[in-house]
Amino acid sequence: MYNLRFYQDTFQPEAISQGLYAQHSILYVFKGSAVVSGKRLNPDQAVYATDAIPVSAGGEGAVIWRWELEREDARSNTACGNGIVSSLRMVRKIKMFEMYPTTRWQFKLDCIYNNVGSTGLHAHPGSGIRCLLSGNLNTVSEKGEDTLNYNAGDCWYEEGAYPLISTTDEGKKAAFLRGMILPPEYAQYPDTAIWIEGEKKCESDWKGYVSQIIHLR
Repeated sequence: MYNLRFYQDTFQPEAISQGLYAQHSILYVFKGSAVVSGKRLNPDQAVYATDAIPVSAGGEGAVIWRWELEREDARSNTACGNGIVSSLRMVRKIKMFEMYPTTRWQFKLDCIYNNVGSTGLHAHPGSGIRCLLSGNLNTVSEKGEDTLNYNAGDCWYEEGAYPLISTTDEGKKAAFLRGMILPPEYAQYPDTAIWIEGEKKCESDWKGYVSQIIHLR
């Protein structure tokens, strides 16, 4: 009934979006700067927004990555306006939860960085769309999606209930964002991976950006 969508919006200097609207969104500035719903964002900053979302780029323009949770039948929500190129990069229905109006969820954006090696088999109590910041990361899942990610902006989906293994090239570090939907009781935990093989095998650090309890409509 609800989809998680991932967009890339590229703004020329001082471009202003028109008519951007979604029930729930998280916007992350990858390059440049922008004002989103009255809040200025610089590179590597993010904000939660709901309903009408005014966005204007700074003097150097902006590249914005946007996670959106919306009804399946809602129209594609690309940003419009002079000097804006916007594309829907990925859309997935979250299968592991029964999502319907009035239910509560945690909508979260965080970052795994300095990630080196192979995770070993693991799962998550929620699902989401990941986006590569730097390095590379490859995922293998018997039931889920296998991916090869080598460029900043490459995105992939992880259905939390489907165990997977993620691996970087030997000796190289990776960083990636995770836009996730989780049950609200997990809001108190910074990271929620479940290590099926007994323990975490890779090295990594963690950073949080947004953790918002939302109500679906």
